Amino acid sequence: MDQLPGDVLADVLGRLPPRNLAAYRSICKAWHAVIDGHRLLRKDLLPLTVAGIYAVYDNVSAKHSPPTFFSRPSAGARIQGNLRYLDKIRPGIGWSRIGVHCNGLILLSEGVVNPATRQWAFLPPYPDRTRVKGFGQFAFLAFDPTVSPHFEVFFMHCVIHRYGGENTDLYPGSPGSEWPPSPFVMSAFSSKTWRWEERSFAREGAAVRSVADVEPFLQSVYGHESVYWQGRLYVDQIYFVIRLSLEDNKYRVIHLPPINTAYPQIDPYLGKSEKGVYYGFEHHGCDLQIWFLNESTHDPEWTLKHEIDLRPTLASFSWKHGDGSWSVQQDVNHKALEKEELEWDSDNEDGTVATAAATEVNVLKGFDDYIFILGFHPYKEIVFLYTWSKRVMAYHLNSSKLEELGCLPSGEDDEMRSSCIYTPCWMESCLRTNGLETNINH
Repeated sequence: MDQLPGDVLADVLGRLPPRNLAAYRSICKAWHAVIDGHRLLRKDLLPLTVAGIYAVYDNVSAKHSPPTFFSRPSAGARIQGNLRYLDKIRPGIGWSRIGVHCNGLILLSEGVVNPATRQWAFLPPYPDRTRVKGFGQFAFLAFDPTVSPHFEVFFMHCVIHRYGGENTDLYPGSPGSEWPPSPFVMSAFSSKTWRWEERSFAREGAAVRSVADVEPFLQSVYGHESVYWQGRLYVDQIYFVIRLSLEDNKYRVIHLPPINTAYPQIDPYLGKSEKGVYYGFEHHGCDLQIWFLNESTHDPEWTLKHEIDLRPTLASFSWKHGDGSWSVQQDVNHKALEKEELEWDSDNEDGTVATAAATEVNVLKGFDDYIFILGFHPYKEIVFLYTWSKRVMAYHLNSSKLEELGCLPSGEDDEMRSSCIYTPCWMESCLRTNGLETNINH
């Protein structure tokens, strides 16, 4: 194969199905260049577009309620986003971990599902790791179909949020112990072997001993977000971020962006966007801060990307409520649609739009709204926001444009626990049950 001219090699590789082509793309640099240079891997099959937003609610009366899928009508017609069919397969399936999404695959409490292809697989039981006081055990997903059709799941100890400012020392043992330890040992599942194995990561840089400086401002944090970016898995440990390098089995502790002590409690979100890893939070209800992780130097550092008070702009929407075309998916229409219709075109507005920098509206007397972050657009510098008035907004960082996408209603007893921005992957992944790939077509 190495002796073949580039065009001939492209002709040979071009006969492969997308799943195999994605795997062969990672064999060597020459094949990588040929596949990308001749555009053999169809981009319309890759998770490069935003199809909708998943939201999971806590409700005392409906403990096993499937997630809500909020999308454009065209996306909802092709993707059964509410995943109700899984309830028929495994009644009482746990939905609480659906916030873990990676390039088209979604990690549930018991398995992995691809909503676009309707493939699913239940994983082997999670390993019984030793429990440590003050720490929980959480699973995170790593998947990149442009590199390989296989995925990995990492099951590790994570810091549990403590309310009331109690016990802010971060160590699982006696005072003075380091956390995270080195090596940092966790369980890893690979779809190549279809089994769990122990995996160790050596630390680069210093550990973390105390969270006393940031703990008072993180009172409302629920979960642990993760980002998979260029072969590295970034895990939000609430008080800091751990970066796992999957290629060389090393990890680094990354401190949070500086938090102004004048801020009250914040609600942060770790995500991926156009240039890499982003960290955003709101404070005082409608003040938004977005930070970008600069990794061009040896020691990663956070750079303030955007800061704005959205109250005046939100007030200008008060009389235009409900103009967005996005909605909660109900029943699936299986009418065939072109894939090009699936993507939300952020340059063509779906609803009411206002530019924050140009809005000159005095905040209405009695105006009472607040925002929190649903997630980031993975390939454009756009952050999706949810307001107390149940509106979903898209805020464009570069143009300061605020766009209303639609209304995301919820019950009086519902509290949104997690959310993720869903990018469909139409390539078949290595999902199987009892050694067989599983696909639901009806």
